[in-house]
Amino acid sequence: MTSSALPAPGGFATGAPPSAAALWSRAHAAFTLAPVTRRLRFGSHLIDLATRELSEDGRLRPLSPRVFDCLAYLIEHRDRAIGRDELMAAVWGKADVADTQLAQVMLKARRAVGDSGETQQAIRTVAGFGYRWIAEVVPCEEPAEPVPAEPVPAAAPAADADAAPLADPAVAAAAPTRPAPSAPARDPGRRVALAVAVLVLVGIALAALWLRHRSAATPAPAVPARSGAPAGPVQPDDLIAVLPASVDAPAEWTWLRLGVMEFVAGRLRQAGQRVAPSENVVSMLRHDAAAGELSERVERALSPRWQIAARLRRADAGWTVDLDLRERGGAVRSFPARADEPMAAARIAADLLAAALGAAAPADAAPGPGPAEEERLSRIDAALLIDDLENAQRLITTAPAAMRATPELRLREAEIDFVAGRNEEAGQVLTRLLDDLPAETYPLLRARIVSGLGAVHVRLGEIAQAEQDTSTALALLEGRGDPILIGKTHMRRGVARSLLERYDDALADFAQARIAMQLAGDSLGLAQVELNEGALNGMRNHPDAALTSFERAADQLERFGVPNELATALTNQVVAHRALLQPRAALAASERGMALLAGPLTIDTAHLIQLRRAQALLDVGRWREADGLLGELARAIDPVREPGSAPLVAIERARLALTRDQAEQALALVAPVLDEALGPELENAQAEAWTIALRAQRRLGRIGEATAGIERFGAWAEPSTNSSVRIRLALAQAEQAFAEGRVAAADALYAQALSDANRQNVPLDLAEVAIAYADSLIARDELRRAVPIAGQLDRFATEDFDCALLQARLYLALGQAQAGRTALDRARLLAGERPLPIATADAAP
Repeated sequence: MTSSALPAPGGFATGAPPSAAALWSRAHAAFTLAPVTRRLRFGSHLIDLATRELSEDGRLRPLSPRVFDCLAYLIEHRDRAIGRDELMAAVWGKADVADTQLAQVMLKARRAVGDSGETQQAIRTVAGFGYRWIAEVVPCEEPAEPVPAEPVPAAAPAADADAAPLADPAVAAAAPTRPAPSAPARDPGRRVALAVAVLVLVGIALAALWLRHRSAATPAPAVPARSGAPAGPVQPDDLIAVLPASVDAPAEWTWLRLGVMEFVAGRLRQAGQRVAPSENVVSMLRHDAAAGELSERVERALSPRWQIAARLRRADAGWTVDLDLRERGGAVRSFPARADEPMAAARIAADLLAAALGAAAPADAAPGPGPAEEERLSRIDAALLIDDLENAQRLITTAPAAMRATPELRLREAEIDFVAGRNEEAGQVLTRLLDDLPAETYPLLRARIVSGLGAVHVRLGEIAQAEQDTSTALALLEGRGDPILIGKTHMRRGVARSLLERYDDALADFAQARIAMQLAGDSLGLAQVELNEGALNGMRNHPDAALTSFERAADQLERFGVPNELATALTNQVVAHRALLQPRAALAASERGMALLAGPLTIDTAHLIQLRRAQALLDVGRWREADGLLGELARAIDPVREPGSAPLVAIERARLALTRDQAEQALALVAPVLDEALGPELENAQAEAWTIALRAQRRLGRIGEATAGIERFGAWAEPSTNSSVRIRLALAQAEQAFAEGRVAAADALYAQALSDANRQNVPLDLAEVAIAYADSLIARDELRRAVPIAGQLDRFATEDFDCALLQARLYLALGQAQAGRTALDRARLLAGERPLPIATADAAP
């Protein structure tokens, strides 16, 4: 068995700051490290590896995550040439990346530092091998100062993104291990912490649906405030999906492919139509996907009644736009329009199509953009849909001053800051914009701004303010039709309320978010709700309910090209199965996660998949595979970039070492974790580290050190309200009392821990305590008292090695030879590479 990490909340996954859906996966808590130079200067540029910022002559240069990763990796390894496969693995998490993708990222990386493939003054191409950083680099230790953003050099927009528009799922904090007084040696711990993780608030479609979508004009149906929302559709069969356009024009017009798609979708939405968010469609794009293949994928994933495909042609007389409307199983109707500019033609065609569907003329809730602004907005939206932050920033920066002052461009500027992780800057842009709007005007626009501020405040850890912001936004949205914004805002408020431990209110928000997203046709949003509810149920120590949500989320996400989100669902399934003492199911879920490593994943997501796989392998006794995987992770993880992952890997390696009776190594691995300020999202992980350290000290005969350690553990755990931490502390105190010969005190502490575990009703918690307690009773031949305690685990003995082993020990101690042999045979089948304790094996007839 292994420990898990839930964080921020935790075993299920959390992010920055804690929210609810990286659920059970990984927490990004601060982790103190030895001083390392993270700011480096070359020429007129300064790169800060910790804050992930590049500046030139004191002005920030916005970069997409993969372009920054490419530069950072080359600079950090500037002492040697980097092979193409190594660079791909570092940036994408895999080596089988298309050459065109690497070339595109390298082009942008060179442009960012004023280099090119011709001059090669900073990045040299090593023919037939890869690349090497050759510019002189000087460490820079002076503190960083805020710098204004600067226009980014123009980069040709491309249909292929070098990074998916997804935020990483969060990480989870690990949990406690199982105590072993003087009982036979066994798995020292596999505690799974149940907690919340980063709500998809900072996930898949946050940025895109946060500020950019064009509001609907018709009132949305009332959303009931209840937690048991239906799983199926609540709207008639009227969903529209708009596909990327085909563009017959020179390459500089490539942006129209997604720009017109998003514009037409928004125009129809303003006319009161139910249109799937563009992010749902873009997520299914494949680099080589033909139009027919995409249409089939959209049909399977979204089941729309209508699909719309735009065809644009440029001629001397202007632009022709044809919108082809295909009804499911029906013929295609075409709506043509001509105009001097492409967006004007798209507007005419969209309004013709809307009228044919019986829609009212679109009505803007705020002053509408002029033709030039409309085109620029569409170009920005096209860039943001494929996460091309550089081009989006350039389009904003180079806009005329009057246009930059418009609310729509300022909203997108805040979005770019938010996606790039510049949360304070995003908040400042939104606050100024809100202050500039006349009071009591444009309620939908104000709601978008205030809801966006709620997202920013969650990121900044200002949770009470986030809850207030989202409540204000929902009040502004009352009676107004914008189900996309309503759904996202309810989900944000659910995140905030989860973090404020207002769990019932959070569940009600998630239920309302689910219904609003059903009304909006937002299937990806529905999957996010499932992830968030799963995280919340994990935090409430309801792993069975959490598992149901994660399984539903995975079923939905598999229809889309969103590997990072699917990885979040699968890694959290591993945690839930482990909490339910279902090691084989956990192993199967981890195997599905490992299959995702062949696709485009963020590095930290790939590492999380491997960590969960290692935990699942340990749970079934496949030590060598787990050991190899954990060793690879220990070498690969950058503790600055992935602060939540490094301690989790150390704890898993320590747990394995202690199981192998390598107490010195186990103690060395967890010692650095004990005194770090990991934060509440990693409480379970840190408590597990304490448990391993104390066991290791006792095995080494250092009883005095363990006594002092118990006092430190108690002082650390005292402020915690985490029930799992309190159970682990009582368990550790019981084990220590037993080791010191204070049997009565040990019994009282074991009884307290067992009572708490039964009240919490998580199988893994119960097993942790019951095995330790029963073992202590068997060791002193108090078998009558051990029987009812061990009996609570009988239902898990068919799958869980430790439960089967306890059953065998008890039967043999009771003289029940046949039952003991049967239980021991079962334990052997479950053991894998785990040796049976000699005392137990010898006792079998």
